Amino acid sequence: MIKKFRSLMDDDGEMVIDIDSLINDKERIIFSKWLSIFDTITPFNIPQALDTIIEEHSLTKRDSVILLSYIKFFEQRIFEMGKQNKERKKNHKKYDGAMYG
Repeated sequence: MIKKFRSLMDDDGEMVIDIDSLINDKERIIFSKWLSIFDTITPFNIPQALDTIIEEHSLTKRDSVILLSYIKFFEQRIFEMGKQNKERKKNHKKYDGAMYG
């Protein structure tokens, strides 16, 4: 499925990739579930989003592992952004009043 999706991305004739053509009805239910979960959760609302997700979705153990890895992904991105901001501040030159250099 992913290989087919990837090949559609490379097809210059395809302006829109139709994911529905790649999945069956059972897979569409799973796809919709995860799309809803990903839409619910952001790096800034994890506790509230988890409450909503638990109420709205029946999660298997596998689903829980996937969701925890997604939360870890957020954590890693935020940590990396923090490191980049510290580095930027460390290398930041004090403004000397010159507009362009």
